[in-house]
Amino acid sequence: MSLLWQGTLKKMPVQHSQPVGYRLRDAFDSGLELELNPLLGRRLRLKAEGGLRCVCCGKSTPKFFGEGACWNCFRSLPQNDICIVRPELCHFHKPDDPCRDPAWGERHCFQPHFLYMAISSALKVGITRQVNVPHRWIDQGASRAVPVALVEDRFSVGRLEKALSAHLNDRTNWQRMLKNEVPDLDIESEVSRVIEMIPAEFVDRVLPERVVHEFEYPSLGWPTKVRSHNLGKSPVLEGTLMAIKGQYLLFDAGVINIRSHSGHGVILEEL
Repeated sequence: MSLLWQGTLKKMPVQHSQPVGYRLRDAFDSGLELELNPLLGRRLRLKAEGGLRCVCCGKSTPKFFGEGACWNCFRSLPQNDICIVRPELCHFHKPDDPCRDPAWGERHCFQPHFLYMAISSALKVGITRQVNVPHRWIDQGASRAVPVALVEDRFSVGRLEKALSAHLNDRTNWQRMLKNEVPDLDIESEVSRVIEMIPAEFVDRVLPERVVHEFEYPSLGWPTKVRSHNLGKSPVLEGTLMAIKGQYLLFDAGVINIRSHSGHGVILEEL
């Protein structure tokens, strides 16, 4: 048995290559990394060890709220506010309920955002900051994605997404995505259909040229059944690494969402 990596988990950095490149990176030491693609086909053990640390402040915590945050950071920091997952609820300009950190809001929310269409488990609509392309689509396990419109801020693009989500799916079925059950859709035709649904106030934000981005994920085979593993309930996951997709490591013994385990101290060993 040999130690490969020890640290605190966070969202896996990705590289848009063929196939997509994945790394483990420590939440508090960006130099502590491990390339994951070369580990496909090897028998590994991922073990929870080192406790829970808030990825926002670094303090130990008995429990996480949101994505790896302690209670204080979850309640006080802007990146943990409800408007991050529901941007149409932005309250930046409300004097009775102001942004938790206006400077952060300016940097994060008042930046150009794409409205996009992607195919992962099905056709879906979504939004992301322009600077997050193409990593956002990879994190969702998309096989194809197309930016449809470019909108000036997060609140506005959130309103556009909300209007379209009444007619379109805005969620990913993660089990189907991990089975690599990709629907055979002509995404360009679907985008043309969606453009017809865009409210008049956003028509001038539609991109005149729309490029299809395609993604291939590292895999030795996809599961027919998906069993999710939670280190908080079962601290050890052992098995052969078969694939990596979205933010998941797919072992023959189960799959684990690394992003949802942000803040967990772990040891990764080769058996």
